Amino acid sequence: MEAIGDITASAEVSRQPVTGDVFDSRIQGGILSDGISGFMSALFTVTPLSVFAQNNGVIAITRCANRGAGRWCCFFLILFGILGKIAGVFLAIPNSVLGGVTTFLFANVAASGVRVLAHLRFLRRERFILAAALAFGFGNLLQPSLFQHLFDGVANPNKGLEGLFNSITIVLSTPCKYFPPRFAGRL
Repeated sequence: MEAIGDITASAEVSRQPVTGDVFDSRIQGGILSDGISGFMSALFTVTPLSVFAQNNGVIAITRCANRGAGRWCCFFLILFGILGKIAGVFLAIPNSVLGGVTTFLFANVAASGVRVLAHLRFLRRERFILAAALAFGFGNLLQPSLFQHLFDGVANPNKGLEGLFNSITIVLSTPCKYFPPRFAGRL
């Protein structure tokens, strides 16, 4: 089931048709390769591998759905795995940067899912705005205390500005877990 959704989302962000014989052939090939890779990984006593939804987010952000680019990425990943000094450069990237990029990437995956489920047509700008909004929501759900000390470093704001800062902090630090009864039926 995951393979079908991921292949469909990858085809949509790659501007490929999602109906017809060519698309059905892609689905067949994707599911077959997913099954073969799971079988081969079991032979090598590795946990089964599956297609990844991150590819949809990467394709949506970079606009690059070229197989040659994927092969070059594989080559560089193998090279970095062999040469530890080059991999050390990437290990020096701070965790906060990697976390932000990863959160935005998965927000793009969620935006791709919304696009597939709702049959919407997003422009790149609209996808970016939706992904940025979802990234703030995901970050808040994963780390509820993230925005509580957002304006602590501001020196002596007046009462009006302090009220604005407090309201922004409350809105950003409160995940939308509970809905008022009047909205519960609509969502």
